[in-house]
Amino acid sequence: MKIQEKINNYWSKRADEFSECRLKDLEGFQRKIWTDIITEAIPSGKGIRALDIGTGAGFYTFLLADLGFEVTAVDYSQNMIDNAAANAEKLGYKGIKFIKMDAQNLEFQDQSFDFIISRNVTWTLPDPKRAYEEWCRVLVPGGKIMNFDANYGHGFKLAEEAGKTYQQMQNWSRSTYNRAVQNEELIRQRNDFAKQLYICDLMRPQWDVDILLQNSISKITIDTEISSRVYVDIQGGEAEVNDITGSKRKFGSDSNMFMVYGVKER
Repeated sequence: MKIQEKINNYWSKRADEFSECRLKDLEGFQRKIWTDIITEAIPSGKGIRALDIGTGAGFYTFLLADLGFEVTAVDYSQNMIDNAAANAEKLGYKGIKFIKMDAQNLEFQDQSFDFIISRNVTWTLPDPKRAYEEWCRVLVPGGKIMNFDANYGHGFKLAEEAGKTYQQMQNWSRSTYNRAVQNEELIRQRNDFAKQLYICDLMRPQWDVDILLQNSISKITIDTEISSRVYVDIQGGEAEVNDITGSKRKFGSDSNMFMVYGVKER
């Protein structure tokens, strides 16, 4: 089985529980947390064409729709797309385009979007460099890109090498962010493909910045502390947990999430 299909099978198997968690996030504190993060960059989405890459259950798509964006959402997993479309219908969202598509080979014309958002996608791609090139291609001059990710693959690889148990790999702290506990088979599948991806050995987010600069993205902002805003406990404080490598880490994340935000040169 090719690596792309292994990745697709993994996310497709997680589609239902992933959808359940993101719906819970929409009902809780995470909705405001992420809305605030987005509106700090773009206060209003009126008249702005947005592309949500790796939409999953549609979480960011719905936030963008609430802000007035014209949203197109893509995901490589048909199960994810089906759930996102079903969630849109359930929540009363109309006019959103949900399309099964490869983030590394977008089927859109050049300069089709004003804004691109993505989370936890680049770490799981066989060719993230190609993906960034595609994302930048479909952005209009002056368009903005916002990517949230972490070097998860590197963390999973270290955990495997350290002989961490399944229970240790599921050692998350309680926070406003809803996570589903994966079974051991899925954890092993994830770690297996993750350590085969070249991105797991790169220095991030510096690598991301370098690739974006090569693709006409400038005015780049990096936030390596975005986890402190996202992974917070119910009382609003920071969570602390042993990460999958055994070290103390705040925010309940196994790898620190970062945000890379930039503008395409005119």
